[in-house]
Amino acid sequence: MRKNWQSQNEVQLPAEVQALFREYREMLPDFDASPEFMPKLWQGIEAQQKATYSFWRLASGLVTGSVALSMALAFALWTPPQSGTGKTLNSASTYVEVLAADASEDTPDPASI
Repeated sequence: MRKNWQSQNEVQLPAEVQALFREYREMLPDFDASPEFMPKLWQGIEAQQKATYSFWRLASGLVTGSVALSMALAFALWTPPQSGTGKTLNSASTYVEVLAADASEDTPDPASI
């Protein structure tokens, strides 16, 4: 049986609140005081920790992979395209390179005149 925790100096609670507390106490399971209580409690805690550890390990691997991929793509976009010694234009040429090549073809060479 549970003790009445209300002392005689305290103000009496309304009947509705007392009924609510009584229902709450009835719904709670009694405390398990058996010798197996702590081992079962630790088994539950360790099972939860294993699941959490697995999740964090997976998340850490995904973050590491995404950082590596981002750095590789940033490096690929940062490096200028490697072209030969000639003035060949390709799809990786910049707009300024295309305009410069077009302007050099339009101007006549003064030696050929």
